[in-house]
Amino acid sequence: MTASRFLPILNLVGCLLITGIILAQWLKERGLADRINTLDQQLVTSREQYELEKKRAANLENDVAQLKESIESTVKARQETDAAMAKMIAEHQAQVATVATANQSNQEQVKIWEKAIADRDEKIRTLNAGLTATRERLDEAIARLKEAGAR
Repeated sequence: MTASRFLPILNLVGCLLITGIILAQWLKERGLADRINTLDQQLVTSREQYELEKKRAANLENDVAQLKESIESTVKARQETDAAMAKMIAEHQAQVATVATANQSNQEQVKIWEKAIADRDEKIRTLNAGLTATRERLDEAIARLKEAGAR
């Protein structure tokens, strides 16, 4: 074979080999481009999900803050109510103590009055007995005067 025939065949094989390499490289780049497009779409989707989750997290934090505020106001109202109830209970207990003291004082006064009434009744009985005895003597004296006057 001559060199003149050999070179075109070698050139053809080289061209085919380069074409094969270029085709393989092109297919590889096309696959990578498809992969890049897929990853770009995933990236866009991930960013959208991130933004949605970020908004959701902000809403949840806002809800938590409102809930904390509500709980704090509820606790404060409960403490105020408890304080008011404690004050009312203390006032009621003071009134109960006052009434109990007054009741005890009244019971002691009633006992004193019962004793005074019993003493007065005893004195009245004694005076009544004395009055009855005096009346009987008076009746006897009148009867004797009548007898003496009739004589």
